[in-house]
Amino acid sequence: MNYLLHIIRPSLLNQIAFYSFLGCAVFSILLWSPNILGKYLSHWPTIYIFIFPWVMMFLTYSWKGVTSKEHRSEIILIVSIIILGVLNAAWSDAVSRSTSHMRIFLVSGIFALWTSMFLLTGQHRRQVFDWLCCACLAVILPVEIIWWLIRDPNHDSVFNIFILHPIPLGTLIILLSPGPIHLIASKNHQLKFFGLLLVVASLMVIFIADKRGTWLTVAAMLAIAILYLVRKRRYLLVTLLVVMTLILSVQARRIYTRLDPGVSRYVSVLQRLELYNFALHIWKTHPFLGIGLRPLTHANYLKDYHQSNKDLVDFRQGVTKLQTLDNMILTALVELGSLMTLAYLALILLILGRYIRALRSSPTSTTIDWYRLLVVLGFALHSLSYDALLFPPVNWLFHVQLGIMAGYSAADEALDSIPTEAPVAA
Repeated sequence: MNYLLHIIRPSLLNQIAFYSFLGCAVFSILLWSPNILGKYLSHWPTIYIFIFPWVMMFLTYSWKGVTSKEHRSEIILIVSIIILGVLNAAWSDAVSRSTSHMRIFLVSGIFALWTSMFLLTGQHRRQVFDWLCCACLAVILPVEIIWWLIRDPNHDSVFNIFILHPIPLGTLIILLSPGPIHLIASKNHQLKFFGLLLVVASLMVIFIADKRGTWLTVAAMLAIAILYLVRKRRYLLVTLLVVMTLILSVQARRIYTRLDPGVSRYVSVLQRLELYNFALHIWKTHPFLGIGLRPLTHANYLKDYHQSNKDLVDFRQGVTKLQTLDNMILTALVELGSLMTLAYLALILLILGRYIRALRSSPTSTTIDWYRLLVVLGFALHSLSYDALLFPPVNWLFHVQLGIMAGYSAADEALDSIPTEAPVAA
């Protein structure tokens, strides 16, 4: 590896790694969909595209990318998750199917986090990535709006151009939103206008997609942003918290008491509530390593399951047809197992904890730096209504945002972290 670093300047190799990462971003966000380029690529070329930036990062940083003291805890957890993922696939209910899905989950998610943790350090590179997010939104939003206008809004093909379904489309927009927010926070009036235009178009797509979970997520993000803005006014903050708690508790109780299995629009809510009990039933059979990622064997666990809501006559048919728990936390505990889920949550909490401490201690932290926390929280809320991380574009973007946070504390705010000499192999 050192021979390569003597042939190519380390700074140039670092730039190549960074641009390969941006190329992977374009593929992940805009080209992955089977409706665009995905149908022309088999499984392995897709894997190579996702893993290539990590390979370039490793060539750039040599063994520092594995033994870095600044990121030792994160790397230990990342390697543990990869090992547990391999074990999960090996003991899956359907080994071949789960291995394929686990491979995509790891290379489009965990390896993306590992890569961005090293390549997106420094204010300039984060800014470039945010600009790329704006460019992606500038492509996605008008295409989806135009397609909605020229096609029947009730047709299945609406809002599935880039990510196959309107629900993950909402998550994709939320994860890309640091781009326009970065522009709005700038001092340039033209950039502010372009950022506002992207935000308005984003809200328009979310509105016409008409998905309850996305709207609730955006509303929750807005409420949290308001609480953050008034955090120094203690009495107003406490008042808002009390009012929001009362409204949520009363509203939730009112909605729950009105749920009727005989009303079609309430059936999906009752189905999701029943899935919590069903998930616990499956988890008890494989509590540690899980049943495998997307094994499509959920229906096998219905034979000895005692349904809590007897009025849901179509629950078993729904499980057999959909083979999903419609909740990322439930999916993780059941399909990935408790060990991998706990390691994964520990990694996220470690990154968030260090990131918050770094922001508090940094005099140069900006609005967009704090906004990334709101994006992660919005993603977590939206993931309660579907299996978010099973969509590679969402999985990739979420882990890149985590990688930006993980690399923030070790970043030099004035300069990008570019090796100036060949690293010494461990």
